[in-house]
Amino acid sequence: MVKPLKTLETLLSVSVLCVFCVDAEVFTASSDLTGAFQLELQIVDVLTRFAAQAQAKLDTIHRYLEEYESVVAEKVTNEEEFMERVAGNPVHAYRLMKRLTVDWKEIQHHMRNDDWQYAVRNLEHIGMRSNFPNDEDFFGAAQALIRLQDTYELNITDLSRGNLLGRQTHAELTAQDCLYMGKHAQNSGALARAVEWFEEAFVLAGSESNRNIHQDHVAETLAKAVELHDQSLKGLHESVVSTTNLFEHPLRQIAARQQRRDINSRTGNYKLGMNISFVDDTNNFNALCRGEHLLSEAVRSGMKCRYEDRGQPYLRLMPVKMEQFSAEPALYSFHDIISDAEIEAVKQLAIPLFARSMVQGEKGSSHKVSSVRTSKTAWLTDDLDPLLARLSRRIQLITGLETAQSKSAAELLQVANYGIGGHYLPHHDYLMREKSDQELESMPMREILMGDRIATFMFYLNDVERGGWTAFPRAGIAVPPRKGSAAFWWNLKRNGEADPLTLHGACPVLLGCKWVSNKWIRETAQTFSASCLLDANK
Repeated sequence: MVKPLKTLETLLSVSVLCVFCVDAEVFTASSDLTGAFQLELQIVDVLTRFAAQAQAKLDTIHRYLEEYESVVAEKVTNEEEFMERVAGNPVHAYRLMKRLTVDWKEIQHHMRNDDWQYAVRNLEHIGMRSNFPNDEDFFGAAQALIRLQDTYELNITDLSRGNLLGRQTHAELTAQDCLYMGKHAQNSGALARAVEWFEEAFVLAGSESNRNIHQDHVAETLAKAVELHDQSLKGLHESVVSTTNLFEHPLRQIAARQQRRDINSRTGNYKLGMNISFVDDTNNFNALCRGEHLLSEAVRSGMKCRYEDRGQPYLRLMPVKMEQFSAEPALYSFHDIISDAEIEAVKQLAIPLFARSMVQGEKGSSHKVSSVRTSKTAWLTDDLDPLLARLSRRIQLITGLETAQSKSAAELLQVANYGIGGHYLPHHDYLMREKSDQELESMPMREILMGDRIATFMFYLNDVERGGWTAFPRAGIAVPPRKGSAAFWWNLKRNGEADPLTLHGACPVLLGCKWVSNKWIRETAQTFSASCLLDANK
């Protein structure tokens, strides 16, 4: 049995576990990683067979040499005496003939059989697969570790030893892994993180007895990183430093570990509401992802769970389980509204259609790949499978909003699978509010006629062991991903204006997978379903 390697790749394998593979960009979806693991199993199989064959050859040669050594072990003073004693011994003579006939033929057979070329051909065939990870995947995996560090304030020593927020795993990092992570962080401009990674590499190199990399080399790299950090810090104002990847003080004065402890000890005084800064949004988002409560106990205790028929006769015999998370913005979670069988069916429909998630371009009309969102998505029409039409109807019954695609009332069902440290930075779901006339002119006319995204309905298709919450930094609320549940919120106020408090994002996945499915409900078709108000304050 092959023992798991304690490498960066091993840690990444534990941080995401799930289903099948499509082409390239493996780090963006956990479904792709299972395909990559399957590839590695094939590689291990080829290498295991080659190693066994190579070992068999070596064993044959060693047996030959050991037998010969038993002959020359005869205590003689010169070559003539040796030859006389060996040649005059019938047992030695027999064994000599055996070695030069039977044993030698076996060695010749092994030497002529080129197992190496066979292994090379098989490995080349595996490496040519379209879903084989590339440099971008490795870069993305490294960036994901730093993102997880920043969001969850992971202790780097715990992280390198496989402890993910109290969950101990066998996925550990070597000194060489930490050295690479430090160089990646430094190249990305995260100079504070780089120093921390180099420090951990130095400690691990010592505990490994300099087996993989020598402490002297790490110490030299660390000294240069400290110098680069302190040089970059010179002349920067304190308010600027808080938005950079630098510590507040020179590392020559206060060690990195002490400065990190000071940063992590600061809590509280979170600002909520519409008129907060980008820094506040980021701080709130990270705090919510870590499970901190930004709202008072009194406010949170006012949010109740209850059974609701939503005014629908269909739901009176089987009311939905509704949990309220926020009154402003209106944010709810409905539990046990999609079955395990339905979830698996949706996944299987989505996997063949997966593509890298896109975000809307600056001009509104184009879409582009962006680092703010690491996932893969598929778009499913209601007529693709009867199940999808039933889900649309179910959403309509629960929300009271029109969802028929034939009436342009809602978009196609989007299924998303998040990858290594998969996340989506805080954003608004509405598409047209707050856009200029010029930007609106560049949007397709069909989008304009459908109206903006009045509401969002998001199914959670699995439980996430660590991370993956949906966080609303301005409202101070986070919704945990629970399999079979769905989150629902209004993106627009009843007066038709955008609701800035609905800014939300997907917390990075720390451990496990994350599958979600979104139905964005559009505005125009809701004329008789969601009446508007003229009051500008509601």
